[in-house]
Amino acid sequence: MRLMIVLAVTICYAALVWAGRPSPIVGPRGASLDESKEIPKQVVLDKDSQSDKYGEVPFNHENHTKKYSPDGKSEIACVECHHTDQPASSLKPPLKTSERNVTLTAALLATPEAAPVKTCRTCHLQAGDDSKPMPTITYPDKTTPTKLNNEIAYHNNCNICHDAAIRLRPELKGKIAGSNDCAQCHKPLQ
Repeated sequence: MRLMIVLAVTICYAALVWAGRPSPIVGPRGASLDESKEIPKQVVLDKDSQSDKYGEVPFNHENHTKKYSPDGKSEIACVECHHTDQPASSLKPPLKTSERNVTLTAALLATPEAAPVKTCRTCHLQAGDDSKPMPTITYPDKTTPTKLNNEIAYHNNCNICHDAAIRLRPELKGKIAGSNDCAQCHKPLQ
């Protein structure tokens, strides 16, 4: 009888531990979204944010790559966001990490020999997650490095581009989010 109780408790404990694990994010054909060779049309940034202050941010890959460049005329290159997917010689400070010898393009990604693209969260973890080293930057007005968690990385990347678009095309003010227009990108949590 004791053996049955110990076995039942062990099974229940294992089930609770397994159920409490974060499930892997899975994309098309069961591939992990930590890295993928498929370009998703729609993604949700901040989907599992630890903050309940702001909501999720829907992001349309297709729109951003085809018509949302700051000047409104050119296409945005993959490496504007996926900065590690270019040769080290192409990196502009403060970027330091390069994982490709050639610049990532949609055409390159479609080739069989191309390495998959990693998501932002592969390196830019959530605030407080110290499970692996996170990129840091020392800002000119600070003496200690700042960890570039996913929130800071998203905001730096998105805001720089959005602010440049508003500066180059003032008619966009109020139509796209600038640095202080949180509600235009973040959708309130239900």
